[in-house]
Amino acid sequence: MSANSIDANDVETLPFSGRIRRASWSRHQSLDPGSDGSDRAPGVFDRLFDGTLTIGDYARWHAQQFFVYEAIESAAERWRGHPVAGAFVFDELLRLDAITEDLEFLIGPDWRPKTAPLAATRRYVERIEASAHTWAGGYIAHSYTRYLGDLSGGQAFGKAARRVFGFDGRGAGFYDFAAVEDTKAFKDLYRARLDAAALDAGEQDRVIDEVLLAYDHNGAVLEALASQLSEEENPFDADVIAAICRHMNDDHAADTLVMCRGLGGRPEATAARMTGLDGEGGDYAVTAGGVEESIRIPWARRLTERDEVRPEVVRIFTESRELLRHAGS
Repeated sequence: MSANSIDANDVETLPFSGRIRRASWSRHQSLDPGSDGSDRAPGVFDRLFDGTLTIGDYARWHAQQFFVYEAIESAAERWRGHPVAGAFVFDELLRLDAITEDLEFLIGPDWRPKTAPLAATRRYVERIEASAHTWAGGYIAHSYTRYLGDLSGGQAFGKAARRVFGFDGRGAGFYDFAAVEDTKAFKDLYRARLDAAALDAGEQDRVIDEVLLAYDHNGAVLEALASQLSEEENPFDADVIAAICRHMNDDHAADTLVMCRGLGGRPEATAARMTGLDGEGGDYAVTAGGVEESIRIPWARRLTERDEVRPEVVRIFTESRELLRHAGS
């Protein structure tokens, strides 16, 4: 819905912050578990709250958020001190350090080369860079959508993660806003600044439209993650996963690239590395056109033992090599 479709009377009767909340309410509701009453398959939020989200899927979700906040907080430095956007640069809201500590805990100190943005995440980041890095209203829209969400529904996600995974500090530090002493008072302050921002009616409409676009991008990332959710607990522990990934990346890098170019569906890939696996398939980061993204190659059947991995990898490599040969690659 465009901001221009809002009843004209709202411009006169609602403050700017109220117009944003009203315009984005349906988007907000659609991201909540079970809010739409549909019989869709459970998503990330659903499975976090019912306790069936695996820690690997949680880590993948967390990693995608890193790329989003990296883009937003890079933009924040651009606007610090600006007469309009500068009012929305709050050091107490910055999340990048907390996400980094969480990922070091969840994946390991070498987490960065093991993660890559999904295609949906990359599109989200590209939008932030095109809007929030170049337009004060764009920064306000994207920072509002993320940070006010973190201080609201995001707190329930943090509570659920601590309950399900037993986190005490790291692992769910992203949701801890220790520097915000009174959450309600802070959100009231934030909304008051929105209402006082020197934006004319046209700029306010643009900001509202950008907020809706940010919600849509966030929803697309969640849908992409939902399509990759593990159906059962990962049968492989962290040490086994690390050992297999290390073996593939150190000793079979060329074979890994063939697999990703073939059955991985990325014939244009120029580099690839294995980043994880579970009983349903392997996860890889591939580079194509200078851009890195995550892909998944499923096993032919569910695996439960370490010894079953090697024959499946050989099968994937063999079939990928034949596929590429027939395609003339």
